Amino acid sequence: MGGELKSTLDIVMEKFKGREEELSKLNESQKERIAEIKLECKAKIAEKQILIEDKELLAKEIVTLEEKRDRNIEKVYQESK
Repeated sequence: MGGELKSTLDIVMEKFKGREEELSKLNESQKERIAEIKLECKAKIAEKQILIEDKELLAKEIVTLEEKRDRNIEKVYQESK
């Protein structure tokens, strides 16, 4: 990739590569919990976008929220094992 910035989609695809198989092992309750975690994160990001004008601070807040989302989703996957 030689210095190119990766798109968010590329990063997500790399991060969750192989998760399709793991997803099939989740029960409905776990799938719903993951959907709730994603929705909650999306709402918090939207709120931050409204409240924070500083682009650098906004970017940091979004990264923090996405990392928290990913940790919470990982916990759900760990429960399924």
